[in-house]
Amino acid sequence: MAKNLIIVGARGWGREVYAAVLGSLPYRNGNITVKGFLDSKADVLDGLNQPRLLPNGHQAHYYPPILGAPEAYEVQHDDVFFIAMGDPKWRKHYAQIIKNKGGQFHTVIADGAYINPTAKIGAGSYISGWTSVSDNVRVGEHSILHVFCDIGHDAQIGNFCSLEAYCFMGGYAKMGDESVLHVRTTIIRHMSIGKNVEVGTGSVVMRNFKDNLHLFGNPAKKIDF
Repeated sequence: MAKNLIIVGARGWGREVYAAVLGSLPYRNGNITVKGFLDSKADVLDGLNQPRLLPNGHQAHYYPPILGAPEAYEVQHDDVFFIAMGDPKWRKHYAQIIKNKGGQFHTVIADGAYINPTAKIGAGSYISGWTSVSDNVRVGEHSILHVFCDIGHDAQIGNFCSLEAYCFMGGYAKMGDESVLHVRTTIIRHMSIGKNVEVGTGSVVMRNFKDNLHLFGNPAKKIDF
């Protein structure tokens, strides 16, 4: 029986996730249907949801309905969830709300992504199209790998991480929970960053860094805001 996917968050990132789901193998095979969005702003899709041609050839409103706020929703037997929040802290917040209700999480693998069979992807994570996840990589729960990321063999990505477009992690590189790599960031092989580390656009991490830092530059250095 098909599972009913509910996307938590109907803003820009939630809409991007919805488009990826429509092209994903579980949707094409009928194993997943999209039940709707959860969002505290009931009118967030107003002006965006004009009738369009769907992939199945039918014409209807492109986006599914807003089902209500995450805090108020009652989990049904066949529901699965994806937390479409760009900020790791908000992603963690809403994942905990859904988990406390007994909800299960769906991992989204977009069409065109390459996942080595030895890699493991945690529940609720997202792998974009044109992203490569190599041999024996470990990606935690609720982490996001955007388009054209390249993750080398034996690399480890924690829970609630975000890797923006064109990021690279070399072999055995590590990334702690709730950390963020902005566009075109590189972590060279065997190097690691800790938890809650934010690395600025275009930076190159060439040595190990501990938790709770902002990094920027080539080579990346600690900066203070």
